[in-house]
Amino acid sequence: MKQNPILSKVSFDLYTAQMKWSIWYISILLFVHITIIIISVNLTGTFGDFLAFSYGSSKVYMLVIGILSAYAFLTFYVNHGITRKDYFKGTAISALAISISLAIIAAVLNVIEYVILRLINIEHVLERSMENSHIQNDDQSISIDLTGMMVSGSSFIDSSNWLVSLIVYSMTIFIAYLIGWLIGVGYYRFGWIIGFGFIALAIIMSTLLDLLWGNELAEPLSYWLAFDLNIPLVVSILGTLVLIGMILWFIRFLTRDVPIKM
Repeated sequence: MKQNPILSKVSFDLYTAQMKWSIWYISILLFVHITIIIISVNLTGTFGDFLAFSYGSSKVYMLVIGILSAYAFLTFYVNHGITRKDYFKGTAISALAISISLAIIAAVLNVIEYVILRLINIEHVLERSMENSHIQNDDQSISIDLTGMMVSGSSFIDSSNWLVSLIVYSMTIFIAYLIGWLIGVGYYRFGWIIGFGFIALAIIMSTLLDLLWGNELAEPLSYWLAFDLNIPLVVSILGTLVLIGMILWFIRFLTRDVPIKM
């Protein structure tokens, strides 16, 4: 199959630009995590390991840069002669690559964290903290108590299977980016009033994602829904792939002939 050089360049440029943002994000998150560890060692507080600690934050981060991507890149690329189709494909490919990269970086930092804590002989602090901070709910979800702040998580991220953790981590933050991208595209095309409707749509999709992966439902819609599901892993993966396909189709539909703002 003949490779599209324009698409490859757009994908690489978008990946590079957003990974620069991501390095700043990871650096700040790591600083906060180390600070919490120091506090926990001295004050017997609680914290999760870096993989669990970064999971919720990474979803929010990807949602935010997904929203920004529509305004930051769509006008720029189309004004430089890139087709809307190549912009769409390039953004989707770069977002997937960023999601996988962040998951791998978080996993590597997680391993380094365990090694360092073991070398300085305080791994018992992490083990005690993991036991005290992770609360298993009735379904397959967990809540994580981080120094008094409850953060939703997924039991799959806390799994002993690294491959499953990486897949779940990558897929969920990727779909968070797509949801943010959909919001940004909605505002870009229709303005602020109709744009609020895309926020409502994003809430529904976020709730569906949480239901699929057993996260603690924190979105407003969840308070009106009394779901108590225990979904097998394969169904969660298939359901997420369907959700990803729906969001990508919708974004492509909205950007296919979107007027470019000057």
